[in-house]
Amino acid sequence: MIKSLDKKWKEFIFAASGFGPNFLMVMMGAYFTDAINPAALGAGSDYQAFATGACYILPAVFPILYAISKAFDGIIDIPFAHITDTLSTKWGRRRPAILVCLIPMALSYAMCWLPIGGVDNQTLNTVWIIVWSLIFFATYTMGMIAFYGSLSTTCADEPQRLRVSGYKAFFDTISYCIVYALVPVILSGARIHIDKFAFIALPLMFTLAIPLFIIKEGEKYGYPENDGLISEKISIKESIYLTFKNKLFLRWLVVNCCTYFGLQMFLVSMNSLILGGMGMSGTEMAILNTCAFAPVPIMLYLFNKLKAKKGIRFAYQTCLAAFAFAILSFFFGSTFVVGIDNKMLQYILGCGGGVVGSWAIGSFFMMPYHITAQISSVEEKLTHKNHSAMYFAANAVCTSIVSAISGSLIYELIKNLFISKETGKIIWATSETVRINGVEFITKPIESAAIELGMIDYGKIMLLTEEAREALIKELPVYNFGLILVPFIVAACCILGLFLAFKMPRDFTADLVAKELKTLDPTVDLEEFKKDESYNVKEEKSEIIFVQIGLWVLSGGIFGFIWSAYLFKSIKEHIKGFKNVLWWALCVFVPFVSAFLMAKVYTELKVMGEQKGVKITGNKWLYIVLGILFPILPLNVVLLALMQKNINKLFESEEKVA
Repeated sequence: MIKSLDKKWKEFIFAASGFGPNFLMVMMGAYFTDAINPAALGAGSDYQAFATGACYILPAVFPILYAISKAFDGIIDIPFAHITDTLSTKWGRRRPAILVCLIPMALSYAMCWLPIGGVDNQTLNTVWIIVWSLIFFATYTMGMIAFYGSLSTTCADEPQRLRVSGYKAFFDTISYCIVYALVPVILSGARIHIDKFAFIALPLMFTLAIPLFIIKEGEKYGYPENDGLISEKISIKESIYLTFKNKLFLRWLVVNCCTYFGLQMFLVSMNSLILGGMGMSGTEMAILNTCAFAPVPIMLYLFNKLKAKKGIRFAYQTCLAAFAFAILSFFFGSTFVVGIDNKMLQYILGCGGGVVGSWAIGSFFMMPYHITAQISSVEEKLTHKNHSAMYFAANAVCTSIVSAISGSLIYELIKNLFISKETGKIIWATSETVRINGVEFITKPIESAAIELGMIDYGKIMLLTEEAREALIKELPVYNFGLILVPFIVAACCILGLFLAFKMPRDFTADLVAKELKTLDPTVDLEEFKKDESYNVKEEKSEIIFVQIGLWVLSGGIFGFIWSAYLFKSIKEHIKGFKNVLWWALCVFVPFVSAFLMAKVYTELKVMGEQKGVKITGNKWLYIVLGILFPILPLNVVLLALMQKNINKLFESEEKVA
């Protein structure tokens, strides 16, 4: 067998292949539907929408069509997986499929973020986005299925698969860190809308080209078609049958679908839960998400420790329980429960829930790839039938369908529901274009709900400035009912998955998987498999520790490296002679320099704030203490958040004057 990943550095680079497409897919899931229909975003979130309060699609029709397109994405996984499993060319099986998908995948993604009908033609935009999303989902699926399908043959044994899965979790963690914690800061700091940022990030799509240079297959290597590992080719019907006959895989699949139903609903609604439900800003959102993602490396390390001692089933069940508990913090920390003047309580609930939820995040990234690759690889060695991509396809088709139902249909419909705390009445409301006295203006969904409930009239809203309208929205006793429901739906899914997990085996090591498959198919030769070097191989602890260290460095430090660059650029616009590049380098690479710098900057900004009538938060000694006590390579996210908040206040005051 020719080993594609014959060097340790290749394992890391290979795992990075899916970073770009996954990052852009996560960003699409997190921001796209709220950007084109910002019904649940609340006030003060203009940069996360294409245009303030403007709905670009048909709000009653789009969720249904978008859910169908997501379900279509899952269904086509089956034939696409069979193509990549059975393709035989002089370039190999997996590489041609990846190559063909790259350009149309990038093009279709860009077109989704470019609704040609503008604000006025919702019907055209709905059709346009659905068509291009179908193309994007199809090409993304083909490329990623080919990549995932190669895991069983590029990895020689379970320790290598575990390392690659760990590296994959590493890059997934970074993706989510950037999308959910840094993007809101980047948008407000650079003052660009989310669609513009999508185009800036588009080149990342081409990280999927990495396997073209690493996978050793095809005519040149005699693998897998010629003299290398020869696997029996099977029909698509038999491949589907073997996949869904595998009870071991099905037990995992049922649990993963429960997890995915809740997780996808949470991921698409996270921005709205924080910005709309809790009434927080983009900077405050970054703080909450930092609490959720920064501890992931430590949690993943502890997860592996617990897994080794108690088994993977028990470890995963604790993750489901932790996430069910954590998600409820979004309800108890919402303005519906605590009101609008309890920021400290919201911070405690939100940050505490984030830390608890971080116990589950890393495992949610790692488990689907590790378990699926392990089962398919062991089955191939036992039966000599290689249809590994079909397992990933079966996993994808089921999770795509539940994702379409939860995130693209249910959430997109319920986010237009609003409830009056005074009367308990629930109504459906969307943004409306109204013409009064020859003047046209757009009402936001929450304003439309308040009008229908008789709390305010069109004429009063029309006379208000944008700042006054945002202040009014925050004070209205009207709340998004969908955001109240989401935490309870997600928690219920996690608890259901926890109980269904009792049907899973204690572990998914190669020897246990082989024994389980033997009970399903008595004809396989288990004794022959025991001679394979991958049977009962011990996990290499040093490699797992390396993954955790790397995760800790980037998931913690990435906030400081990128965030501070934008922050220092903003400081330069207010303080003459401020050398942002020099100070950025010093703060990043020299411990505790940030404490001195932030105290100095605070003093100067305070003087500017007094001149402009803006209250600057904190004091000099607070910045010094934070800079000394809580450095993260060596920047402190709390310190950065406080300074970013002050900078934003100055920008807002200047915009009002202008």
